[in-house]
Amino acid sequence: MTEDGHDDEALAATVGVLLKALRLVGRSGDPDAANRLAARAWLALRDGHPRQAELLNGAMHYLARLPQTIDLDSASSPNNQEDQ
Repeated sequence: MTEDGHDDEALAATVGVLLKALRLVGRSGDPDAANRLAARAWLALRDGHPRQAELLNGAMHYLARLPQTIDLDSASSPNNQEDQ
C-alpha cells in the first residue's frame, strides 16, 4: 500500500467492477461459473484484504440463490467451441 491510499482505492474499485461482472454472469444464466470465479477471488483476498473478501462472500451467497439457466448438456458437448 502507498502512504496516500491509492492502492486501497484501486483495489476497492477493481473489486467493485468484479462484483458487477459476477452478478451479470450469474443473472445471464451461469451463476455456478460466476460463483467459482468469485471463490477464486475470495481465496486471493481473504488474508490480506478481508473487507474485499467479505464483499465477495456476499456475492457468492447472492449467486448461490440464482437459478441455473445455462443448458449444461450443450455447454459440455464435444461441439462446444470453447473446449477446442
